[in-house]
Amino acid sequence: MRIDLARSAGTDFEQIVLTIRAALTRIGRPLPAFDLALRRYWEANHPGEPLEEYLRRRGLGSRFGQAMPQQMQSALADVAQALMLPGTIGSVVGQVTGALVGALRERRQTVRALAGCARLADLLEAEPDLDALSFYPHLLAWELARLPEGKRVVPVVLLDTFEDVGDRTHRDLERLIQRVVWLMPNCFFVITGCSRLQWADSALQGQLDYTGPTAGPGLALPAAAPAARPPHGHGRQVLIGDFSTEDCDDYLARRLTRDGEPLISDEVRRIITDRSHGLPLYLDLSVMRFLEIRRTGRTPQPADFDHDLSALIARTLSDLTADERHVLRSVALLDAFDLNLATAAAGLPHEAPALRLIERPFVRENVFGLWPYHLHGLIRSTVRGADDQADDRWAPRDWYRAAQRTFTALGEQWTASTIRDRRLLVGCLRQGLTIARDYNLELDWLSDAA
Repeated sequence: MRIDLARSAGTDFEQIVLTIRAALTRIGRPLPAFDLALRRYWEANHPGEPLEEYLRRRGLGSRFGQAMPQQMQSALADVAQALMLPGTIGSVVGQVTGALVGALRERRQTVRALAGCARLADLLEAEPDLDALSFYPHLLAWELARLPEGKRVVPVVLLDTFEDVGDRTHRDLERLIQRVVWLMPNCFFVITGCSRLQWADSALQGQLDYTGPTAGPGLALPAAAPAARPPHGHGRQVLIGDFSTEDCDDYLARRLTRDGEPLISDEVRRIITDRSHGLPLYLDLSVMRFLEIRRTGRTPQPADFDHDLSALIARTLSDLTADERHVLRSVALLDAFDLNLATAAAGLPHEAPALRLIERPFVRENVFGLWPYHLHGLIRSTVRGADDQADDRWAPRDWYRAAQRTFTALGEQWTASTIRDRRLLVGCLRQGLTIARDYNLELDWLSDAA
């Protein structure tokens, strides 16, 4: 099941839990432990709103059908019958859950089917708020674990556009989602996003529930070291790199087809591939551009794609803070940089924004380089050359001042060096000369360095 976490999709935590449960209707049987807890939560938080109407409004009914409310009602009736409650009471969830909790505490044989769920009584007694809802997936995991052999399934849950869950300061929704992942070890979660998952960082204790290398051993491994794989069964984090030329063409050929044939012509695919530098996001944006042109009644031509896409800037900047965007534009002036150079180029008093920026997948690292970091080539050229429509876009004067700061920072790195390092000299000359040429700066320290 795919769950789109993009802000434009408006997905909240309730919908995430309901989507997982709705998808599990395909098993074809009630999941009473979870269904009773969810029914109690629903009546407490959505009084008078039928669950069927909610599912229809959120599009879950069309995706998974309306079997979920029926299965929930069946679970409620079965438990009421096991507890020998009157028919009129059997439909009242509060009466059923109260009687069930009592029966579980007293270990009655009538509810032995649910007695194996050690946390069921506690969760049914807890205040049915959003925090309690985030623990209900434990009940789903228990139900999945006790399915008979012929009915066993491994749900695959794709949490897409995870960068839109929140920022690095406000992690309320991320905490709830992480709890779901932790409590459902018999599900396979695929989490995709533009930013590295930090769940293995011990420093996040208190912000998230399950942190540190023990909680997420695979997530602690550097994405650039594919040979260092964690033991089977642990999560791992993979940086999806640039596509090869063949992969780009294959993707574009398969992405849009008619009667089994590629809709995008060979010439257009070749231009898009060349301009993309293998960046998957550029390919997606080009496909959308292709469809927009076709909707006007015109056949897309290679010239329509032989330029940078300004939308690439908007998508790249969308989840960066203001300071991170400022650093990104500043380092776009440089072929390569380190933290000191990036901070000085941006004119910021602290390194934190640069530290956060280098975690992004469009910042590449060469540990053997004089300056270890560099922007992806396409991102760099687009940030500098395309028509930037962002609210905080830079005017020509802003670029000029950034060039002056960057030029000065390069000179300071050279003059501050106590050892006449030829590699540092050549690096400062190459980058400094380019900036001085592009922005018509005085030669200043370049003369002595030359």
